[in-house]
Amino acid sequence: MRLEEARPACAASEERSFRMFNTTVDTKFFGLLGKPLSQSAAPFMQNSVYQKLGIDALYVPLELEMDQLEPVVANLENFHYAGSGVTMPFKTQVHKYLDGLADSARFTEVVNTIVFENGRKIGYNTDGTGFVLSLKNQLRLSIPEHRYLLLGAGGAGTAIACALAMEGAKDIKSLCIARDYFCAETLFSRVDRHFPSVCTIGEMTEKSIASALEKYDVVIHATKVGMYPNADETLFDPGMLDPRHIVADVVYVPAETKLLREAAARGCTTLSGLWMNAYQAAEQMRLWLGVEPPIDYMFSHSLEYLRSQGKA
Repeated sequence: MRLEEARPACAASEERSFRMFNTTVDTKFFGLLGKPLSQSAAPFMQNSVYQKLGIDALYVPLELEMDQLEPVVANLENFHYAGSGVTMPFKTQVHKYLDGLADSARFTEVVNTIVFENGRKIGYNTDGTGFVLSLKNQLRLSIPEHRYLLLGAGGAGTAIACALAMEGAKDIKSLCIARDYFCAETLFSRVDRHFPSVCTIGEMTEKSIASALEKYDVVIHATKVGMYPNADETLFDPGMLDPRHIVADVVYVPAETKLLREAAARGCTTLSGLWMNAYQAAEQMRLWLGVEPPIDYMFSHSLEYLRSQGKA
């Protein structure tokens, strides 16, 4: 399989911007490996920042199948890529094809960023880091002072749990649906090896959610429920929330999910997944390019893009 066989996936407006981009022999290319990618605002956000900062770089979405992942990763440098982002469904698989893992990914083996360091491909995870930064910077939360209910235990959820534990969180409860329990147990056992007794896991039911909401004040939704085009869905009844809850969503398309909208109506403090997306992308840019990205610009520009697509 050749890298050029990976299919670019982007909106028509992005395709036009790619064609208009004047690449040079010095242009740094960064990929995004995943499927599907048509909903991702990452290429628009990354390329907008490159242009704003005058950086000669281009971020390209590469949609591929699972059996194409290994050869694509192996050939990234041969096709002049300087690094890559990784999204669903490859975050829990790509570590097998890398030369090493940074601490942010080593504890969980969940990778969303590939960095080339001295000829080696190193996996990082900026999802968890980005989420924690969004809590600290946007909501001014002191991480150790809260209890966290994490709904969903996939790659993003596990990365968030690990990042919270690294920042001093002492009580994280993760609930997942029955069919995902074995996989979730495997992922969270990796976190537990490094942060014993911080994370517990249980089966997600209406009763278990209601019970957990009595004890935990920060509610983190980390599943695909409510993502465009199914924006009218919620994982649980928001009527169970009350004003003491802080509700954060990892879904960022739409920027304000039905869960966040109804939580806010009940007096909860809320945090859009678009902030997590902006902070994790900024961490990627620091790793790849050593720059300090403009977070507020990244958030507002991404929101503008989603509105232009009718997905905000």
